[in-house]
Amino acid sequence: MRSDSWRLTEGLIFVHFAVFILSWANREGLIGLALVPGQVMSRPWTLVTYQFVHGSSMFWFFISMLVLWIMAKPLEESWGSPRFLVFWLVATFGASLTAAGLKLPLFGDAGVGTSILLTFATLFPEVEFRLFFIIPVKVKYLAVVAVAWLAFSSLQMGLLPGVANVAGMCSGYLFFLATRKMPTRRKLVFEYKKRKASVEVKAEEVQAEQRNQGWNPRVRAAVTRSAQGGSVTAEDEALLAELDAGRDPSITVCAPSEFGYIEDDTCRTCPGFAECGARAIRLAAKGDGD
Repeated sequence: MRSDSWRLTEGLIFVHFAVFILSWANREGLIGLALVPGQVMSRPWTLVTYQFVHGSSMFWFFISMLVLWIMAKPLEESWGSPRFLVFWLVATFGASLTAAGLKLPLFGDAGVGTSILLTFATLFPEVEFRLFFIIPVKVKYLAVVAVAWLAFSSLQMGLLPGVANVAGMCSGYLFFLATRKMPTRRKLVFEYKKRKASVEVKAEEVQAEQRNQGWNPRVRAAVTRSAQGGSVTAEDEALLAELDAGRDPSITVCAPSEFGYIEDDTCRTCPGFAECGARAIRLAAKGDGD
């Protein structure tokens, strides 16, 4: 059940770094990745790739990658990659479609990153980080500052241009709130394993009951013959060999007096029926049976 773990976070970080490094060599080439008004139909990939185009600031790029590594990775591990991918796409398209609809240029992952930070802070509000590696601060306070900063910096560009980043943040966070009650990947895996184990146990019980029902009349008859004759008859030796071969060494059987044949609810599906049946036959031959 680990097939839903794609390491999407690591892939996103790799693409961010690759584009950032390439931007130092060919800044003009990044225009093909940014969302440009009027060119969305001819370059539809820019609805996603815009967020990989960062400015020249190493500091903000470093902060952005920290958010992905420290906060997006736990979300992906908790939810599973498919659900995290949908969350990321909702935040991504929330910003890009808003920008395209308003005919605004868009680049950078401010909206998506803030959405991840806000979601992480909602789930783990008491987690503490070291701001600038020195000042201890809880992530819930970082989220408040980040949201305020995003709104302030975005609106500095004007009311409409600032709407796109805010839309990206809100769409991702609203998706999280709408799906918050959904079970996490760990819970789904646990439930799957529990149901699978339950089905396997029931299947084993059915097989054991069918096997025990086949043995039951033969064991009863053998016990009667052994008790009457004082020894195991030749015709029952084959049955004893069959019962001994069917013994399950992992099962600790009950006391001889508790063996109730197929009529007993426990004995009916017990994998130790073969051992108890063989013991009953031998005890009857010794005169120790009921």
